[in-house]
Amino acid sequence: MQETTREALDALFTKQKAAFRANNNPSYEQRMEWLRALEKWMMDLRPEIQRAVAEDFSVHSPAITDIFETGGVLGRNRYIQAFLEEWMAPSPRPLPPEAHGSSTCEVILQPQGVMGNISPWNFPIECSLVMVNEMLAAGNRVIVKVSELAPATADLLQRTVGDYFDDDVLAIVAGGIEFSQYFSGLPWDHLTYTGNTSVGRLIMQEAAKNLTPVTLELGGKNPTIFLDDGIDEQHILEYLSFKFCKSGQICTSPDYALVPEGRLEEWIDIAKSVWQKAYPQFIGHPDVTGIINDRHYNRLLDWLEEARQSGAEVIALNDEEPDPQTRQMPMYLVVNPGEELAVMREEVFGPITPIKTYSSVEEAYDYIAGRERPLASYLVTAARNEADVESFKRSIISGGAGVNVFGFQAAWPGAPFGGTGGSGIGCHAGKEGFLNYCHAKTVFNCAQDNPVKVSVCVPYGEVTQAVADASFG
Repeated sequence: MQETTREALDALFTKQKAAFRANNNPSYEQRMEWLRALEKWMMDLRPEIQRAVAEDFSVHSPAITDIFETGGVLGRNRYIQAFLEEWMAPSPRPLPPEAHGSSTCEVILQPQGVMGNISPWNFPIECSLVMVNEMLAAGNRVIVKVSELAPATADLLQRTVGDYFDDDVLAIVAGGIEFSQYFSGLPWDHLTYTGNTSVGRLIMQEAAKNLTPVTLELGGKNPTIFLDDGIDEQHILEYLSFKFCKSGQICTSPDYALVPEGRLEEWIDIAKSVWQKAYPQFIGHPDVTGIINDRHYNRLLDWLEEARQSGAEVIALNDEEPDPQTRQMPMYLVVNPGEELAVMREEVFGPITPIKTYSSVEEAYDYIAGRERPLASYLVTAARNEADVESFKRSIISGGAGVNVFGFQAAWPGAPFGGTGGSGIGCHAGKEGFLNYCHAKTVFNCAQDNPVKVSVCVPYGEVTQAVADASFG
């Protein structure tokens, strides 16, 4: 990874600003060319991306890299290509002829300009580039600040971006905390940050100095409510499977589980059984993603030890010990932890599930409502009773939600992905994501036979009074 100097970033920023001024509304054909270049980049680099991600995480399944990293960028890219021409079309807005005569009104979508994107380490390819699809499709120029905590992937993107894009269209930069702060303080036309809530607040403060609009893709403690009929082998395996993916280092990963009183031990016994059947030997298995670095690995171990010291039961589903060399950790349960513990105060972002009980679904809803709004919420139920599902959908405010599935609400490129409150601002993906990186500009083409126009011309007279009276008719 080559750290970028402030001077080099300033030069890129100035270059992109000049390029945008020279062409502030790229054609459909130009935007499609950019999208196809991004698609080719991902296709060409498939094996190199697999190697780089595995190097950054110590262990990372190539198939999961294909699905969640490169595949996420490609899926979004191809979806946008299919709909871009339709999305770019002006939107006529009908006017009542009795008020506006033969005048017309339409909304056109304009690029915003030069965009900054600060990406996290947990999805070093996907989060660096997936929303770049919408940014370029909307006609913008983009500078991506990749995470220094995934240096192999950062280096790969830096070395290869120039083979597919001129740097006045898309550039990749890298640096540490101070560089990130400087990056977020530039007068971007739009700034996107993906990461944790505390840093998101700092990013927003820097952006506010320039009135820079922001999209914040944050995280949170995503709850899963198991109804009585959802406690069975298949549903618990599905829960653990997504919690296991990338060792829980996913912003939409289920963070904690709520199960009915009287079913807790049954839930735990099923979890042990299905997981030991899936992975008789866990640590050392190539499916088990390593924790990104020693700091995060030790953070998770410290949280587990704090929970043990508090008297909470800590269960390793495979009865194995973590490996500091590969940074692989077992899947852990922390049973009925106190609210003061780190595993309940902070987003876990690791293979640890705090599990608590509830006496009624309404109590579970109240518990979730008393916390910061999560990025995702989940309901597990075999019966899929319409009233239960509808109550869940309406009762919990979260960025997205899943019923009997985890993460899919954030994966389909045709639907928006974003948070609310403490879990984020704005969105990407779907037409809504495209619109997020456009400016919707109303153009009112006024005809001389417009009565309202006549009414506001001086001196005011009978027409003025007639239009005023009509407002109360």
